[in-house]
Amino acid sequence: MTIAPRRSILLLGLAVASIALSAHAQMPPLVKLVVPYPPGGSVDTLARLIQQPLQDALKATVVVDNRPGAGGRIAASQVKRETANGSVILIAPNSLTTIQSLVYAEKLDYKITDDFVAVSRLASYPFGLAVPGSSNTKTVAELIAAMKASPNPSYGTSGAGGMAHFTGLVFGRETGVNWTHVAFKGGAPLVSDLIGGHLPVGIDTLIDQIEHQRAGKIRVVGIFSDKRYPLAPEIPTLAEQGVKMASVQGWFGAFMPAKTSKDIVNRVDHAFAQVLASQELNARLNKMVIESAYMPSAEFSRLQVQELQQWAPVVRESGFKPE
Repeated sequence: MTIAPRRSILLLGLAVASIALSAHAQMPPLVKLVVPYPPGGSVDTLARLIQQPLQDALKATVVVDNRPGAGGRIAASQVKRETANGSVILIAPNSLTTIQSLVYAEKLDYKITDDFVAVSRLASYPFGLAVPGSSNTKTVAELIAAMKASPNPSYGTSGAGGMAHFTGLVFGRETGVNWTHVAFKGGAPLVSDLIGGHLPVGIDTLIDQIEHQRAGKIRVVGIFSDKRYPLAPEIPTLAEQGVKMASVQGWFGAFMPAKTSKDIVNRVDHAFAQVLASQELNARLNKMVIESAYMPSAEFSRLQVQELQQWAPVVRESGFKPE
């Protein structure tokens, strides 16, 4: 069954109904979906899934342009300087637009809220708290007790300075667990060590965890949310297990250079709404445990600001400094 949130469906309906308002905005003949990572990851896969339907909606040639490097910051810096005529759209996760904007604030040559316009939120996914499948830990309460009893409590993530890293810090603060962060070079080695029992706890996207969870190789004891995820309803939330902390949601969004005209932004926004209304596309996203989560430009812009405000004190109080 394809699942899309009721609220997103309503927003999609409103947006699609208003496509005619910006139908005459002139799009360039070639539009690049800039993916700030190498081919093969979830952002790249999403971009390639929407490429053809977006091309049909915009009536322009749409290509995927991979520009990896520096965790996505190189691509963002380049897109900022591109001609603001609708020819370039950055497809990025909030780990780049929110967390890295805060972590690398002193080193970046762009500001996400000033140098870009948030066009549309496209999709979302939760983060999970996992233990080895061989572990006796079945609940969050048991995990907390085990970490407090351990002489060297620790948790691993796919890298230092990411959303999972800071999520672990917030969890530790809210539960009284004083644990050490272990940074891996990517999700694959993190999961490998978790499966092998070499790491007691891992925090990662459910996208990366779900296959191993369902195979019994790891156990996701909870997701960082106040409601169960429709695509994995068998996994309880931290909230229902008594952990009171703000939900942590990952998402993918579309951004364009700040000086892009409002008519073009509206046309692209409406095109994304049309694309994300497709049941076929939603079914393919759902197989990746990614939920269609369309949000129009104005609301998406507010969300970006709210997230920066939510995470700024966490990053600041952590004292983390990137190398």
